Amino acid sequence: MGYATATIANAQEYQRILNTKRPVFILFVSEHCPACVTAGPLFDRIARQYPRVRSLVVDCAKTPRHPDVTGTPTLLIYMRGTLMEKLKGFGPEPQQLSVVRRTFKHYSRRKVAKPLASPAALLPPPPSNATLHAPGSRPPRVDDRAGSSPVPPRFGNPR
Repeated sequence: MGYATATIANAQEYQRILNTKRPVFILFVSEHCPACVTAGPLFDRIARQYPRVRSLVVDCAKTPRHPDVTGTPTLLIYMRGTLMEKLKGFGPEPQQLSVVRRTFKHYSRRKVAKPLASPAALLPPPPSNATLHAPGSRPPRVDDRAGSSPVPPRFGNPR
């Protein structure tokens, strides 16, 4: 089964839909959402190219609330009943086609797909405040009073 518009009545029906070895894409839309006007047809067009993926479009007004859906359009991707990824919208309009196509391609070619890396995972780590220093020496003081110490040095102090 490829693409279908669905009405899900209850939690048991969600489980029945997710009980498959194939990836399941559920796009939640609302008729009052301007972004859904373009997201729904785009999703439909790409979903028809991937019959291995079970794809559903669900109208939020006709379906019980899903805890992972806080706005529309939202795409939930499941593998073997486990939520793998959640996309809140498809990004800026010029990039939407490539985002949806890349997501379908990623999940359709694997038996057990790994979640796509989140945009935050692709960013380089923040710069460290650590400074390099020679072994046996002390790093520079952190306080803004150079040379001051909260404890006055005592005779015999190794500093």
